[in-house]
Amino acid sequence: MKNTKKLIFMSILVAQSLVLYIVESYIPNPFIAVAPGAKLGLSNIITLIALIFLGFKDTFIVLITRIIMASMFSGGLSAFLYSITGGILSLIMMSITLRLNKINYSLIGVSIIGSIFHNIGQLIMASIIIQNKGIFIYLPILLLSSIPTGLFIGLVCRFITYNKNIYNVINIKNNRPKIGTFKKMDIILITILIIGSLGSVYIINLEDRNDVSSKWLEIVVEGKIYKKVLIKDKEYKEKIKVNTEHGYNYVYIHDGGVEIIDADCYDKICVKTGFIDRKGEIIACLPHKMYIKILGENKEVDNISY
Repeated sequence: MKNTKKLIFMSILVAQSLVLYIVESYIPNPFIAVAPGAKLGLSNIITLIALIFLGFKDTFIVLITRIIMASMFSGGLSAFLYSITGGILSLIMMSITLRLNKINYSLIGVSIIGSIFHNIGQLIMASIIIQNKGIFIYLPILLLSSIPTGLFIGLVCRFITYNKNIYNVINIKNNRPKIGTFKKMDIILITILIIGSLGSVYIINLEDRNDVSSKWLEIVVEGKIYKKVLIKDKEYKEKIKVNTEHGYNYVYIHDGGVEIIDADCYDKICVKTGFIDRKGEIIACLPHKMYIKILGENKEVDNISY
């Protein structure tokens, strides 16, 4: 592909990924009931398409450009850091998987691997921002969500790459990956994800944490304890406005648990998380670098509701 045509093609991909990013922001999150932080990741379709047709270097440019421009729409440095960590790690792992064709992953398997490492990258950055490694307990649910998102993105990419017209439009040779709809390693990967994720969730929830007696609620801002509250019973109620240098969160303690009822962060994931009442659960607000967790009497279990 000539440089001018390549530049035009890359510009089109950036524009399309931005459109998909904006469109997704208006679509109800299908994972909000179990994983408020998880997303379908429509813009990742463009990342995988670019990787197939352009290679790693040019795809990296497309990805970084999209993330920078998307951050301007969605809100600041934290959004940029959160997206770029997951995006780069996902791109690296998908590129490696495509190169190792002997492993026999289809585009669906490549997409699922990209989704897995995108979530891992975001969790790494989230743990740095809120200064709590306990957020990785949320990983099993995110890994499970990687299956439907990876399947969808992989099928879309397969449809596009197997459309002969696209090769005429961008004037390049038909060099699509010779990989079918499903391969053996795809099935193995999905099976491992399901068994591993559900097994981890089961182990995490073995302990009965529904007892509301003597639960401590801890509000942490930038790694420092902002306030601790003793929840004696379900009748206890209190509203707290948590002011940080990044904004505010209204915390409402009631019915033996807590929720954030309002915040001025750009994504409001902390508000969408809803009510938590089990020992060890956490509500995190990454833009404000704060989180709320419920502690047990004798030990802390850093489970996540994010």
